[in-house]
Amino acid sequence: MDLSHSSKSIAKGKFQEIQRLFKRLSDEMCKVVESYYIWETLVFLRSIPEIGKEKAEKNAATMNLYNDFFITTEYNHMQAFTIGIAKFFDRDSRALSIRRLIQEIKESQDIITADLLMEIYPDRFYAEDFKDGYKPLHEEDLKLIIEFENRNELITSTLKTIRDKQFSHTDIEVIQKSFIPKEVVGLIGEIQEMLNKLSSRFDRSETSWEMLKDESIRKTCFLLENLERGEAQRKEEVWKKHENQ
Repeated sequence: MDLSHSSKSIAKGKFQEIQRLFKRLSDEMCKVVESYYIWETLVFLRSIPEIGKEKAEKNAATMNLYNDFFITTEYNHMQAFTIGIAKFFDRDSRALSIRRLIQEIKESQDIITADLLMEIYPDRFYAEDFKDGYKPLHEEDLKLIIEFENRNELITSTLKTIRDKQFSHTDIEVIQKSFIPKEVVGLIGEIQEMLNKLSSRFDRSETSWEMLKDESIRKTCFLLENLERGEAQRKEEVWKKHENQ
């Protein structure tokens, strides 16, 4: 085995290792997105400002019939997205985080070349794409990511505090921190943009959570609607039973 073939094999192995890390990070964020929108939908379904007094009170009454389920479900989904976002921004180099992904790419950027990409993805990358050279990670991208982290420091810090005090361990004092849902929605959107900024240079994959968001909302609403129908049917059956006695 000659040196060039050995070096190419090492480079390909490292590329695939980073790609698996990227996929794991993206998959974890899919769980965050799904959990957030399930939680948000459950909260908004009984919010008078969001859907009006009559519908909100009707939804709240249905949820109260299955109180143990909805309280636990809402809590667990809030826990999932809070912990997931905190992990995404974890500063520990051992964590599955955006910093870990960036560091892995930086350490391998000399061996991940244009030739390697064209060999692995002959239908995605072409020689003309690299007329100005190629690097899997640009300084402009790093600057944008730092700006993103600084811009969202307040909401990420708030979610981390909730994670640390309420979910990771039991704090003696009741947590006072809270957040505005639209801030989390904005954060999720910018995380998607950040991942796409990195992947566009790395393997041209694209992350989009719009369908996952829509499905999470739709299925949560569908669940409550089915419970309402079921409860109406149950009442009708009870009424008919008493009527026939």
